[in-house]
Amino acid sequence: MPLCNDITKDREIRFTHSLTKSDQAETAARLLMDVAGIELAVPVRPNVLRVRYDIRQITLQMLESALIDVDFKLRDSLIKRFKHELIAYCEGALRSSLGIETDQQPPSLSLPQSSSHHSLDPRPDNWRNYI
Repeated sequence: MPLCNDITKDREIRFTHSLTKSDQAETAARLLMDVAGIELAVPVRPNVLRVRYDIRQITLQMLESALIDVDFKLRDSLIKRFKHELIAYCEGALRSSLGIETDQQPPSLSLPQSSSHHSLDPRPDNWRNYI
């Protein structure tokens, strides 16, 4: 069991199941490889990405926001939201105790658009999940 004050965090990011984008974890791993603070980004399954990152440079909330910004669809459930709010609180408290300012909005993480971006597909986003 990892200690609360570990500055290196291991997390899993889960994507929604998609018939059109079956390699979301692999694509996300390629995008995150060169991001400062990311020590490891490995696809565990087609829709699950394992990441290890340095809390002093990046948070799970920043990672997920960046992935959503480049059109990845993350799994969303009540339990997941609760767990991630708890993680965000703990990571914020740890960053605060390390002297990293948490009063302001965390810096945004910008990722290039993924190559599997579906901008050529004219269907609405909600239709793509069913085809």
